[in-house]
Amino acid sequence: MSEFTREILGRPAGEGPSSTALEATGGWSKSSCGDTTSGVPNCAKCTAPTTTGQKPACSECSNNKIVKTAAGATSCIDESACNNGFFVETTASGSTSSKVCTACTDDNCDVCAASGAKKCSKCKTSGDKIYLQKEADSQTGTCIDANGCTNGNTYYADDTVDPTSGKLCRKCAEGGVTVCTKCEKIESGVVCKECTGETAIFGLNKKSCVAKCPNNASEKSGVCTCNDGFTPNEDSSACVAASGCKTPHCRTCTGEGQENEVCTECVTSYYRTPTGQCVDSCEKLGGYYADSNVCKSCDSSCASCSTAGNNKCLSCPAGKALKYTDETSISGGGSCVGECKTGANGCADCGATIGGSKYCSRCSTSSEYPVNGVCKASTARANECKAPDNKGGCSVCASGYFLLDNGCYKTDRQPGSQVCKTEGSGKCTKCANEQTPDQQGSCPTCPAGCSKCSDANTCTECLAGYYKTSANTCVKCSENSADGNIKGVPNCVSCAAPTTSGTVTCYVTQTPAVDPADPSTNKGGLSSGAIAGISVAVIAVVGGLVGFLCWWFVCRGKA
Repeated sequence: MSEFTREILGRPAGEGPSSTALEATGGWSKSSCGDTTSGVPNCAKCTAPTTTGQKPACSECSNNKIVKTAAGATSCIDESACNNGFFVETTASGSTSSKVCTACTDDNCDVCAASGAKKCSKCKTSGDKIYLQKEADSQTGTCIDANGCTNGNTYYADDTVDPTSGKLCRKCAEGGVTVCTKCEKIESGVVCKECTGETAIFGLNKKSCVAKCPNNASEKSGVCTCNDGFTPNEDSSACVAASGCKTPHCRTCTGEGQENEVCTECVTSYYRTPTGQCVDSCEKLGGYYADSNVCKSCDSSCASCSTAGNNKCLSCPAGKALKYTDETSISGGGSCVGECKTGANGCADCGATIGGSKYCSRCSTSSEYPVNGVCKASTARANECKAPDNKGGCSVCASGYFLLDNGCYKTDRQPGSQVCKTEGSGKCTKCANEQTPDQQGSCPTCPAGCSKCSDANTCTECLAGYYKTSANTCVKCSENSADGNIKGVPNCVSCAAPTTSGTVTCYVTQTPAVDPADPSTNKGGLSSGAIAGISVAVIAVVGGLVGFLCWWFVCRGKA
């Protein structure tokens, strides 16, 4: 079968096809390779289909586009759009070469650089096989599920998302454990699961396998435990004298053990908050990032951030939308810009609301549709929609996206990550708030103040600025619980609830500051003793300065 660009109708009987013509086959005819209806848009050369109703198979594109083959069909796309399970491959034919968009060998792979097994560098976030198990001394590997990863217990499934590799199936040693070859991941982190042979004893916090316990420790039920007055050091390799600071996870403090105690440095892997508490993650404070074991405030334009700067936002406050600095490397964040406005940027209707911000739900141009809440020109799209409704929206999204208010969204970036955790077949299969989506992929909402919930009335996790009660409700940090067992701290905007009853531990306060005379204020805010100590220090400094000036002028006067 010859290649063609168009079939010439009305050719005299007996005259064969020209170099640009093709004899009609299987009922398919009268269409050029690049015909937008019967052919492949932007196709320059193709082979006729063998079945009536099918489109031709394109072998060469025009307008600097490359051929992509997916699900048995070809298309012409921009090289930059070759992603989401595909990669750009250079093929050679004699002295010439060309580029094509080729599917990764592993169907569960999102990013690969070559075909073949164990060549994946990042797995898809949907489905079961979402963990990348790398080959030895390689940055590529195979996508496996959690059971496959932990089978044999020599690896563990890490749900932390690496910006480059996604979720990884890691070796035990990567989790901070030593000597032991079998491990497991629990709520507190990765620990040894089995200790045998000459190192048959579990080390401190089960972070190693040892032959004998370290100094100032003793074995209890096969596990090394620090003696009274001692505590494990940061890597659980030795027992050190316990800190006299009352603040949990505090290494050094002023006013040690006293009412006016203020933590000045937290232990490794913990970060000091503005109120002198120590937390394992600054993200839980809302609007803070970690820098040298201290939680620092994000730029005022951000709701959360990766570091300082108005172009380092990871999420935005209500009424704003995140615009990534680099769409191919979203871990660095971006800037918070104005939310969707009807009639602007090609949007006809801003009917989608996510996290208090408006996004486009219908584009002005009928052939376009919203992608991640923004209308994209057809030349810039990467086939995110399987079934455009030709009314400025989408009816069915492609794999890797989920449908929401006529638009297609990714789960690994804003704003889609606020709604959906995993997708499948173009719709949400697991909601970000832990609720179960309906058959259409729509996620139910949680009660006010909840970030995650088991049903419409039961919170399992609260938003920053709220604490969870025993009744599984979320209450603002500045307010008391309904039963009165938990006391809020005035002006507190980030906190943790007490174990049973009492006052919340406040991490961050807003202006005006917490009233130190308020008896409900605990060490989360500055206590009256701390304020008094600071006041004395200030008076001493001022007094010293006045005395020095008096001496200076008197001496100068005598001179």
